[in-house]
Amino acid sequence: MNNFETLIRKNLRTVIGVLSGTSVDAVDVVLVKIKGKGKSSEIKVLDFRSYPINIKLKKHILRLSTDNKIKAEDICRLNFVIGNLFAESVNKFISDKNLSAKDIDLIGSHGQTVCHFPANIKLFGYDSRSTLQLGDPSVIANRTGINVIGDFRTADVASGGDGAPLVPYLDYILFASDKKSRAFVNIGGISNVTYLCKSCDQNEVIAFDTGPGNMLIDSLMMKLFKKKYDKNGKTSSAGKVNAGLFKFLKDYDKFYRKKFPKSTGREYYGEKYISDILKNVENTKPADIISTVTKFTAFTIYHNIKRFNPGELLISGGGAKNISLMNFLKEYSGKTEVNPINEKGITTDNKEAVLFALLANEFINGNRANVTSATGSFKNVFLGKFCPA
Repeated sequence: MNNFETLIRKNLRTVIGVLSGTSVDAVDVVLVKIKGKGKSSEIKVLDFRSYPINIKLKKHILRLSTDNKIKAEDICRLNFVIGNLFAESVNKFISDKNLSAKDIDLIGSHGQTVCHFPANIKLFGYDSRSTLQLGDPSVIANRTGINVIGDFRTADVASGGDGAPLVPYLDYILFASDKKSRAFVNIGGISNVTYLCKSCDQNEVIAFDTGPGNMLIDSLMMKLFKKKYDKNGKTSSAGKVNAGLFKFLKDYDKFYRKKFPKSTGREYYGEKYISDILKNVENTKPADIISTVTKFTAFTIYHNIKRFNPGELLISGGGAKNISLMNFLKEYSGKTEVNPINEKGITTDNKEAVLFALLANEFINGNRANVTSATGSFKNVFLGKFCPA
């Protein structure tokens, strides 16, 4: 374990963060330098790249998340397939940068979420709340020759939490202020908000999933237009909001009205949700459906943050590039400034990948990195598992 001892003693580490989001479009890889730990962490983003996922593999992963007829063998094999996919992306990134495995201290890998059931149900007399991210970190460590920290959500779920959201820890470390309150919204497949009151500590951070992000829009774009997503919000901008469909969505969706802490995923905003939307769009133009769902997505975000009345709202994730979604959000937010994030090297694209690099570094430093006020966990825990190369 000399390698591990050397790693622990370092104060400056070169770390890669890697993940694929709920949209399963690409593997995101970021390279950072991290000095220090906890609130003293200094993060320098060196590079970020995305590697598209083969469309057939993407469809198989999405089917795994929604099809009740999937066999245990499919899950078992896909766990290694995704691990190999992540390793391939990391190796390509390292090669593109003219680096070698010896130049990297650590990889923080989130994996690919396929199941997330934070609500507890007794099964054979035992607690069964659970979460599952595929892409085994041991596979990544073996294929890259680099130490890997992975499986970040399980410990929080095991201690009574939702295992999500995890982004608030990064927001707290980098952006907490003694001078003003701030709110951060990450619009990925699911949207989540982090609210940092002035001079807050780690367990005073308020954060939770607000509801849909790009997930409903992307699914409907594929069904109605055979496109992966609404690029720059052009389809939504060309349509008009249908009042009847908008009312249906407000009444139908129960998640955005739930009290926090709360988290969600494709298990709620999946095929059944999309099917129920399409049953209520008779005589509605496809572009109008996209426009209505885009406005509804903005509404669910606003509904959940209006109580905090933040001085500014900083947006990250793919949704920040959807001009129509951003415009709807600005309409709802009134005088509150709404802008894409671009601070300390953190951008709309790289934020989540940077998070998992940071969480890997915190694990090595022995820091408990869940935000209990956000996840609902009854204690602070170490996030992740160490898999040596």
